[in-house]
Amino acid sequence: MSGITTLLTTGNSALRASQASIQVTGNNIANVDTTGYSRQSVVLKDGQYVNTFTGQIGSGVVAQEVVRAHDKFIEAQYLQQLSARDRYQTLYNGLTSTQNLVNESNTDGLNTSLSTTFGDWGDLTTSPDSAATRQTLIDDTETMLSLLRSTSDSMSQLESQANQSIEDGTNQLNALAKDIAELNKQINITQIDGQNIPNGLYDQRDSKVRELASLVDVNVIDNGKGNITVNTTAGQTIVDGVVAFDFKFEQGHTVRQLSTASLNSAPPSDVQAYYEGSDSNEYTLKVVTDGSVGGGATFQVSLDGGKSWLTNDDGTTAVYDADATTGKVKVGNLDIWFGSTTNSGLTPPFAGDTLNTGDTFTLVPKKALYWYTTAGTPENITPQKFADGSDNPRRLTGGSLAGVFEFRDEDLGSYQASLDAMVNTMVWETNRVHSQGAGLTNFASVQGSYSVADSSTLLDSPASGLTFGNRLQSGASMVHAYDSSGKLLTSASITYDPALDSLDTIATKLTTAFGGAATAAVVNNQLSIVGDSGNTFQFGDDSAGLWAALGVNTFLTGSTASDVAVNGVVANDVNRLCAGHVGTAGLVAVGDNTTAKAMAALETTKVNFYVPGKTTTAQTLGDYYAGLVSKIGSDTASASYQAKYQTTLAAQLEDQQLSVSGVNLDEELSNLIKFQHSYQAAAKLISTADSLFETVLGLKN
Repeated sequence: MSGITTLLTTGNSALRASQASIQVTGNNIANVDTTGYSRQSVVLKDGQYVNTFTGQIGSGVVAQEVVRAHDKFIEAQYLQQLSARDRYQTLYNGLTSTQNLVNESNTDGLNTSLSTTFGDWGDLTTSPDSAATRQTLIDDTETMLSLLRSTSDSMSQLESQANQSIEDGTNQLNALAKDIAELNKQINITQIDGQNIPNGLYDQRDSKVRELASLVDVNVIDNGKGNITVNTTAGQTIVDGVVAFDFKFEQGHTVRQLSTASLNSAPPSDVQAYYEGSDSNEYTLKVVTDGSVGGGATFQVSLDGGKSWLTNDDGTTAVYDADATTGKVKVGNLDIWFGSTTNSGLTPPFAGDTLNTGDTFTLVPKKALYWYTTAGTPENITPQKFADGSDNPRRLTGGSLAGVFEFRDEDLGSYQASLDAMVNTMVWETNRVHSQGAGLTNFASVQGSYSVADSSTLLDSPASGLTFGNRLQSGASMVHAYDSSGKLLTSASITYDPALDSLDTIATKLTTAFGGAATAAVVNNQLSIVGDSGNTFQFGDDSAGLWAALGVNTFLTGSTASDVAVNGVVANDVNRLCAGHVGTAGLVAVGDNTTAKAMAALETTKVNFYVPGKTTTAQTLGDYYAGLVSKIGSDTASASYQAKYQTTLAAQLEDQQLSVSGVNLDEELSNLIKFQHSYQAAAKLISTADSLFETVLGLKN
């Protein structure tokens, strides 16, 4: 029933609504600089209507609920852009550090040092007997090699830092997932739809989701009732309502997918792949020919999950098979063999069923990121690029974690592999020439610098463990023996046959060739030669590359940028530096510079460089290194462009969201005045109703 009482009720509701609006406006003003705060407002609804003889009359206003200004559509776009921004910014930061390692803008870079070393070989051609020139060459070479080792060590440190960053990021990812799940729980408890919305909790959750998007790419699904599901773009669930999923950064797992034939065999195949070594790539092995390990089974290898397959230099798909004796095969940086799921030592060869076409094994020789499903099964979500440069859509593709993984595996791993390939070729080509030369004094004894794992295994077999065993080829290797007075006793050659010769057979052949002048043996799995009765010896032409492969009469040791060094035999005795060559009649002519000239010519000679997964290239050493420096520079520039571009797009979307949810002081002050006037008007309404009451009561009196 309408009347003065209803008028009081109407005024009271208006007073309360204006007071609530003033309080919310004040809260907006107070939080104008609060990060993550969304502007709030009061939803006003007219009260119930009363039927009267004049028609329906309203009973006032109801302050129904406090809501926040937030655009879900813009937020979804911003989360995607945030992930892209932080991916490329993280990648750029890593590449900038790498670029600083190979800065060739000054005169102290590796290319300059490399040129200086070759220049010293040129100087040696004019003064082959000069001890000072020899010492300068050795010193400059050691300087150049120290730069290589330093660069390699710095790259390894960057890799360690990347791993630590991933470890920290994974811990942060798990913590954020738990925080979001807890906030979902609190929102579920607090929220009453249409009456009570916990805007502060929503803001907190949005801030956490943004932090999450900064780490990984996310897709948010609003399930209502305060629940959200957060997935990666690929579909791995991070948070589902009040349940948070786990992510772990751990050593990679080997996964096998057996063909129907292997699964249906009786008993089902128990074969598993194993490896030694480490690599920034993942290796997928797919059997393409049935057979036993080392007895007919062949397989192809992919570095991008089977999207593309490694090829030979002629472009044909490379096909691998295991050694019949050891069951092993070398692919890239890995020695791979097959055992059972419970025993990795069932070689040689795998004592089980044959491998069947379609059997697939994925090896992950590095620490990788795994998502653990509700069943506790790990799924590898480490970012991966296909051969065409596109991202694997089933893995992480955004956020700082994707950026640091891309830096570690795709870029830094590639640079390390290229640097090692350069050093490997440089050591081989240098030793190939030097080992066929002659120093100023003969050898009384020599010990090879490269070892084998098994002296009875064929030298070119991966199972032999000989670093440069794959560089050997059929050919002959010359030796020359002298008596204590320097008189030539014998000049003889031994033949090397890849299908027959191990280190044991080579030692036997050498002893026979020396005819009692010297004895060859295997000592500590290295070739050792000792002159008998004061006899000495020299080395000569070697079409097989045997001396270089075994580390005999070589200038350098090691095979990678981290372990390359000047051979201690040469470093401790400049007379061992080979400038000349054993000529006719087994003599080393005074002033002979044959080997020094050949070494100097290496500067302009194109040689082959091999990086796993890439086509073999022929370049000079200087050009190859310059190409590596250029690649690092172009990658850094590209990442810089992407970081700036994605940052701009993310900033635009953030500004759009702020235009909706941000607090504008001018607007809030205007609202404050408006609500103040509303409050005053409501108070006036109550005052007027009170006066009417007094008038009515006065009439009665």
